[in-house]
Amino acid sequence: MVDFVLAIAARFADGGARNAAKRLALTCLCLIALAAPARAAETADDADLRKAEAAATEAKVFFKAGLFDKASGKFMEAYAISKRPSLMYNAARAYEEALNFREALALLKHYRDLPTVGEDGRRDADERIARMEGVLRQQADAVALKEQADRQEAARIALEVQKKQDAARAEQLRLDQERLAQLPTEPTPTATLPKSRHVPWALLASAVGVGLLAGGAYAEARLEAGQARAMTIVDSADVDTYLSHVSDAKTFQAVAIAGAVLGAGLATWAAIDWWTSGGSPQEKSQPKSSLGVSPAPGGGMLSWRGAF
Repeated sequence: MVDFVLAIAARFADGGARNAAKRLALTCLCLIALAAPARAAETADDADLRKAEAAATEAKVFFKAGLFDKASGKFMEAYAISKRPSLMYNAARAYEEALNFREALALLKHYRDLPTVGEDGRRDADERIARMEGVLRQQADAVALKEQADRQEAARIALEVQKKQDAARAEQLRLDQERLAQLPTEPTPTATLPKSRHVPWALLASAVGVGLLAGGAYAEARLEAGQARAMTIVDSADVDTYLSHVSDAKTFQAVAIAGAVLGAGLATWAAIDWWTSGGSPQEKSQPKSSLGVSPAPGGGMLSWRGAF
């Protein structure tokens, strides 16, 4: 290209004009050099735009077919090339149709903040953002209600299981009690209280009574003996009185000795009966032995009777 320009300049110029021709040729070369990169850049932009248009066209096809995830990806691919805000908006719409509200919200919020988006575009984005945020709140509330319902159902099931387990344990306890009731039982030894000793009150009373009689007889014997010793014998009448006192003293002495022996025997009998006896209160109220002392018929001194 440079040689062609120089040849043309040499053909039309000679001498001093040759230098002017060279300068003209150099100027043309500079203009050509500057114009070539611009045309190359313009060609590259056209290729990218064609790619973006192709991706956008493919995204529209996916969108119409209901393939919203693929459509959103193609729209974003086209936006990455061309930087057209409408392509980001379309990608957000595709995410919204696919119910991917979080991705749609992120794109719409970014789209709303782009400086090339007009007021109508921001208003539409705000409306869609508010609507999707409301849907997300409803979904969160529904999830919370579902979790609460699940917890309540789990608690109800656990309560029913607990009731069944309690009923099973109660039934098992009842069966065990029935089996124990059917087993032969050994007689339970009963503690026997020692028998109360019987107090032979009749024997004790008789021994006391005989002792008192013996004491009285002994006192009379001493009295008669004292009277006999105090007498002064003068005549035969005094002798008879003295002998009478001595005879009475001996008689009372014999009675006292017999009473003492009888009382000692009765007391010993009562002690033995008390030591060897025992029984119920009814048996205590009925003495086993009894003794009575009374004057003997026919002039005798003592007469005793009883059951032993």
